Amino acid sequence: KGRYPVDEDRVYLTGSSMGGGGALWLALTRPDVWAAVAPVCAATIPGTEELAGNARNFPVRLYHGELDPAVPAESSRQWQRRLLDAGVAADYTEFPGVRHNAWDVAYRNGAIFEWLGKFKRDRNPDHVHLATRWAQYNAAYWARIDGFAPGALATIDAVRNGAEIRVQTKDVDGFTL
Repeated sequence: KGRYPVDEDRVYLTGSSMGGGGALWLALTRPDVWAAVAPVCAATIPGTEELAGNARNFPVRLYHGELDPAVPAESSRQWQRRLLDAGVAADYTEFPGVRHNAWDVAYRNGAIFEWLGKFKRDRNPDHVHLATRWAQYNAAYWARIDGFAPGALATIDAVRNGAEIRVQTKDVDGFTL
């Protein structure tokens, strides 16, 4: 950003294996930054699962090799179900006969980048969901969790409908909209 003009509404995130797990972690802890996310054979960080709903406002496309011995394809299948259950637009592409090197197919001919490029970040969504255990990841879009017990999973779900805002929280001591 210091050297090049960056369209902040078209910032995308991808990575493979541990980088795919890191991509999911970054996406779910800073959901207001990304336009779309595409993890490839993601080896996720423990605790990432409980943040799945934070992806409510950007699409996720998961890629995995069917025969992956390092990170079983079942993990990406479960991630897609988890994301869909949380109301996230989540696609899953599994490559038959491919092992852990799913990036060879996912990134071939730039198809993954073509998919990412279709999306633009929504800076001001009507529905914000944020779950966090960490003070440094306490805000997204127009909602901020101001107080919660250290280590507790704090959640805020805020829906704006015209001039009305409905807010539900769990384990939150204070919040700001």
